[in-house]
Amino acid sequence: MQLSSKKTDAPSRGAIIEPLALPILAAVAATGLSRSAIYREAGQGRIKLLKLGRTTLVDMTSIRAFLASLPTANIRAPKDAK
Repeated sequence: MQLSSKKTDAPSRGAIIEPLALPILAAVAATGLSRSAIYREAGQGRIKLLKLGRTTLVDMTSIRAFLASLPTANIRAPKDAK
């Protein structure tokens, strides 16, 4: 009798599963972007929105790419208080 050594795609216990898409309000909470900013950037083609019936979903791969494309903030060191 031979046992099958079939691999499964199921995540292991404790694995973090990142969503492929989120509803607008969940994407707002996850990213810190406003609802208006998400729609504005989607209108410019920088974020991809998906429709499932009446629900609008935000493609998280496009959100990650958009956030990665933003410039790094240049913050100056505080001046010494006298």
